[in-house]
Amino acid sequence: ASIGLAQLRKLDGMQAYRKKIWQAYQDEFSPVPWLSRPRDAAPGDRHSYFTYCIRVSGGKRDALAKFLYAEGIYTTLRYHPLHLNPIYGSKARLPVCERLNEEALSIPLHPGLKDADIEKIVASVKKFPA
Repeated sequence: ASIGLAQLRKLDGMQAYRKKIWQAYQDEFSPVPWLSRPRDAAPGDRHSYFTYCIRVSGGKRDALAKFLYAEGIYTTLRYHPLHLNPIYGSKARLPVCERLNEEALSIPLHPGLKDADIEKIVASVKKFPA
């Protein structure tokens, strides 16, 4: 609880920094034609800026993840559709979920990133031979 309380006192500053990183990504990736950026929050809504999840179509998501890993950049595949988990035995077809599962890649977005880290991430994504 004491760690949580200490973190809560830092929350506004951490959220402001996450928003700064988010906006840098939004601006820098805007002209990249092979990459889909996440939407910004609607006016009046609050955003957590917890993850920055890009979409890469054409089966290139995994290649981008490997490319970034070779550049020293850790990415994640965050949200696996539950209906695809064999434990549920689902026969459902949810094509949008399945497509997002194949295209989505989360790139680093956390308060520990320095400006140089952000610049490296942006430059590395942009130089990926899509």
